[in-house]
Amino acid sequence: MLRVPLHDTHEDDQDRVTYNGERFTGVTVETFPDGRLLAESSFTDGVQDGPERQFRADGSLWVENIYEFGWTVREREWHPNGRLARDKLLRGGQVVSQQWWDENGDPIAQPGQ
Repeated sequence: MLRVPLHDTHEDDQDRVTYNGERFTGVTVETFPDGRLLAESSFTDGVQDGPERQFRADGSLWVENIYEFGWTVREREWHPNGRLARDKLLRGGQVVSQQWWDENGDPIAQPGQ
């Protein structure tokens, strides 16, 4: 699979990501200043399709969003200790379900409530 720096891509007049003048299929990557992976996003024909991941400075996974040809279908977030913090399922842009967990893995109400 083709992996390219995000800053080497562009958007066309239909808001699709392009690379070398063509609609992009592959993975874009962003890095911290020292070269460690910060984020990666998957694309098919210029549209987000597949996983999009963001990483902490220590390399641990922070956020993962799953796309199906432009639509977000799942959002997950992890605590710094690696435990799942949030899991949200979506269909057609609408939230189907959402759960939150504390750092120990115990279910909690949505933070702030």
